Amino acid sequence: MDLGELVSAIRIVEMTAKSRPAAIRSLVQAANWEDEGIASDVVLTAIEEREAAAQTLVSSDFALPHAFIDWDGDFRVVMGRSRQGVDYGVPTGQKVQLIVLLVIGRKLQQTHVEVLAALAELLKQPEFREQLIDAKDTRAIDVLLLAKAGLQPDQRRQRAPSIPRLTQMLVKQAMQLVEAVGAQALLLAVDRLEGVPWELLANWKGRLLLVTTEHSEDFEIEREDTHVFDGLHATLSRLDRSNLGLLLAASQGLLNEKHSVVCVTGADGRRLDSISITKPESHFRAMLSEKNRRGVDVVRPAVMLRILSLAVEIAAEGREAHPVGTMFVVGDARNVLRHAQQLVLNPFHGYSKNLRNALDPSLAETMKEYALIDGAFVIQGDGTVLSAGTYLMPKSAPPGLPHGLGARHQTAAAITAHTLAMAITVSQSTGTVTVFRNGTTVFTLERAAATKW
Repeated sequence: MDLGELVSAIRIVEMTAKSRPAAIRSLVQAANWEDEGIASDVVLTAIEEREAAAQTLVSSDFALPHAFIDWDGDFRVVMGRSRQGVDYGVPTGQKVQLIVLLVIGRKLQQTHVEVLAALAELLKQPEFREQLIDAKDTRAIDVLLLAKAGLQPDQRRQRAPSIPRLTQMLVKQAMQLVEAVGAQALLLAVDRLEGVPWELLANWKGRLLLVTTEHSEDFEIEREDTHVFDGLHATLSRLDRSNLGLLLAASQGLLNEKHSVVCVTGADGRRLDSISITKPESHFRAMLSEKNRRGVDVVRPAVMLRILSLAVEIAAEGREAHPVGTMFVVGDARNVLRHAQQLVLNPFHGYSKNLRNALDPSLAETMKEYALIDGAFVIQGDGTVLSAGTYLMPKSAPPGLPHGLGARHQTAAAITAHTLAMAITVSQSTGTVTVFRNGTTVFTLERAAATKW
């Protein structure tokens, strides 16, 4: 095996465990076996059985525990460095400071000898192991390993990520489900395009919608009728990941309201674990259909989606280590301002339109900062931000609103009932993003993951 390929596959962690069992457990957990649908205890049992048969202590400072498991992947390597040392049962009492865990899929046992030989070649010199042990941090260890393999950091070889078994099974079932129910598309919410099981989808002829959290410019898609949307959905619930994907696809005219879509999502974008069948109608008709685009100040779909994305970012990130609540009112700006009063000096007053358009990515951080100000943003349908810190005074909230809504949400409902605008709110207490139009809630996205604040 080529050393460059091996080094590029090694994951490096700092160990704090003091005993052999605890150290091995920490390395197993660092390999994220749950992504493969494999319990960590299964891997631990296989390693302990191998260790019981013959302890894999290579030298007084280096151990190489390894085992085979029932797994369709090839191999995983995790290198742990311990500054204080691990009691590995060395007869001399010396503590081991470098432990390399190797786990190989049982179907590829022929890889076993190749990988072990490459690891032995990489770490055979005591002087080099001492450099790894004394390295400043894991990044420095990585640089040393790359140099040993004759590579620079920017020459790291990218390994295709293994696709979790559960993900492959669900996507296979989802393709069959699309045909069975006559769905118009299959939607996958993933973190990266590399995490899509492309081999399974290669011969499938249906429409594929991919919603990703990480933009992949260098990834070339050869499959036809495949559409990619970058959306910050990592902090959303499973259901709302698919809802956001439907909205993004609908904004480009890829979906109709007559047929369903099969959606595959997960708690994160690496491992998919849920299938749902839904129709796009209830998720975007009120925001994108022509009959709601009345008045002169028409809300462009791109503007609505940009503000919605910005609201999700604010809900996930907060500001200055605190949760933030805010409101955006988009469209029919002339009538909205008739019900408005400035709480503070308008920070957007006096700037040219091209410097205060919400579609400009450079304005995002400025708007996040002004979200700390009480009041709402008022935005024209073309994306021009007219004001921030604006106090809205609609006549009354429409009847039929759910109980328990705060002042911000009641105001959002009321302003959309008395004007043709759309309002997007971020709840400070829950992080829920809600879209109001015509006095009612038409779309919600609930925060599910841990936030930065």
